[in-house]
Amino acid sequence: MTKTAAILAVGSELLAGQIVNGNAAWLSTRLGELGFIVTTHLTVDDIEADIVTAIEELTARVEVLFITGGLGPTSDDLTRNAVASWAGLSLSFDSSSWDHVKAQLARVGVAVPEANRQQCFFPSGAQVLTNSAGTANGFSLKTKGKEIWVLPGPPREIEAIWDDHIGAALGERVPLNERRTTKMWRMIGKGESHLAELITPVVKGHDVGIAYRVHAPYVELKVSFPTVDSDKHAQLCQQLTELLKPWLFETDQQDTPSQLADLLKSYPSVAIIDMATQGHLAELLTGHLREIADTRDILLQTQWRVTQKPPRDGVTDALDRAPKFALVLAVAGVDASGNWVLGWRVNGQSFLAEYAAPFKHTVHRSRTLKAIAALAAKSWHSALSTVS
Repeated sequence: MTKTAAILAVGSELLAGQIVNGNAAWLSTRLGELGFIVTTHLTVDDIEADIVTAIEELTARVEVLFITGGLGPTSDDLTRNAVASWAGLSLSFDSSSWDHVKAQLARVGVAVPEANRQQCFFPSGAQVLTNSAGTANGFSLKTKGKEIWVLPGPPREIEAIWDDHIGAALGERVPLNERRTTKMWRMIGKGESHLAELITPVVKGHDVGIAYRVHAPYVELKVSFPTVDSDKHAQLCQQLTELLKPWLFETDQQDTPSQLADLLKSYPSVAIIDMATQGHLAELLTGHLREIADTRDILLQTQWRVTQKPPRDGVTDALDRAPKFALVLAVAGVDASGNWVLGWRVNGQSFLAEYAAPFKHTVHRSRTLKAIAALAAKSWHSALSTVS
């Protein structure tokens, strides 16, 4: 039987809307890849009784429970106490975790507060999960016929503990013949209802799950089925790919901004000049560029108000104004005809390409500007992939 899981997040900052719970999404994705079915996401305050109640409710429904947050050194970090209370166990001090805390803080030149000793108490019999990215070790506990994994709140630390301890431990838990495969198509330029009219007749009669997700500027189609039936549904997936090709942006795990950043590593200096998207291109690329900026000169410039020239002239000027950069990428915004222009200069040669704006009736609205940012990244990736 496929295993079920739930994710419990602890933290008043989540309930107040100060932080979006990206941890639950990240964990759900990882668990789904391993064949688990995540049935519930739940968030509670930093109140021990509330955490205990949530654990009781969730463990009554699922076999595996993940808890994030509340493992810090302050008085409102009560997750370990709540787990121990629910399990009927005492808390025990782990000296190796105290050594870990001192080593982590010494590494960054910080004195060790006595309050951090709180992070070294775990329910008796729990397996400590060393946190290579922070001071708060996690832990796992098997009791009452359930399995609980307790993790700190920072996303980077959750990812480190998953990679070091959890992924391998859970990797073979769900047999391949009980897992499901989900195929994804991400489109730009056609609305959800119009796409559904095309897709519904194609998938009718096939024993697959269908789901749509809209997040501007994309519409995503997801088709799921038992992994053992992959060959059976291969023709359907190919048919959908051909059907959606005019609007297809990405499939499955493709990540265009990351792939573009990988190509930019080949150039010692890169200028990206955006006269089209009002900052959406910067939002799309900044995190990826930050990862490579320490080894090359990166300029990401948004100057959409600077020029009133036609897009083609604006891009040409931008390519000419950045002579010191080994690679120059430029995009200029929608003109009266609904067109936008993309340019790039590499190896001393300049190239221009003109495109019709998606969503022509909303050419200056956020959805269209986000679409242009995404399509610019994809077009640059395609162009640079062919450069020898």
